[in-house]
Amino acid sequence: MKNYFYILILTFVFISCQSSSKNLGQTFTPQNPVSVDAVITQLKTTPEVKDIQVEGVVDKSCKGEGCWFTIKDANGEEITFDIADKKFRIPTNSPGKTVIVLADATQDTTSEQQMALSVKGLMFK
Repeated sequence: MKNYFYILILTFVFISCQSSSKNLGQTFTPQNPVSVDAVITQLKTTPEVKDIQVEGVVDKSCKGEGCWFTIKDANGEEITFDIADKKFRIPTNSPGKTVIVLADATQDTTSEQQMALSVKGLMFK
């Protein structure tokens, strides 16, 4: 009987630790999400774009703190998205999943990427 009790507790702990939420961070309603390439094009004429929604497939993600992830552009270049103020963590099993990201994008002359994307919210499709 004790074994069944322990199994029940372990099952409960395992289930409660998994994130079943499709939304992380700031909640938002998807409205005309664009590709990474569209953001790059916009930043060529505007130094900053607020509350832009970007859709893509997560290529890589931070395995330690869950504080960043990448999405590839049309040329196969990885574009890094940083979680704003580390307000939430992206799950380590995110690579390969399609997401819609709510972010602020700015031109960044200090990095190779030439833009900084600060994620405020994320929604798995």
